Amino acid sequence: ACIRNKCQDPCPGTCGQGAQCDVINHIPICSCPQGMSGNPFVQCQPMQAPPLTQPCNPSPCGPFSQCREVNGQAVCSCVPGYIGSPPACRPECVVNSDCNLNQACSNQKCRDPCPGTCGVGARCQVINHNPICSCPNGFTGDPFVRCQP
Repeated sequence: ACIRNKCQDPCPGTCGQGAQCDVINHIPICSCPQGMSGNPFVQCQPMQAPPLTQPCNPSPCGPFSQCREVNGQAVCSCVPGYIGSPPACRPECVVNSDCNLNQACSNQKCRDPCPGTCGVGARCQVINHNPICSCPNGFTGDPFVRCQP
């Protein structure tokens, strides 16, 4: 380029530290070399590797849920034994009224309350979540112990 009536390289002092200078049509063009980034008029520095992300740490899923990383994304699901969808996973039941009338809530699961409740030969009927033991017609005894003919 013509500087003070003399042909000179216009690059010295034009670009920032680590930048490269190319002259195009007598005009200095500053750019960062491949693998470098920054403002070429101030400073170019090696590109930083993107920080390793751990989308599941901390977990974005909520209580009673689990997080799996799939293609760099957090994928949430309820832990086994829980229903709903994150972040609102919950146990199947907390109180009897969470279950059908013929079931009771036991260990956060809706179950038939009869097994193991009544005595030998007795019948069990669930009424409003409660097991009701009775001896069948023609049988007598304590329905919680044994019914006999």
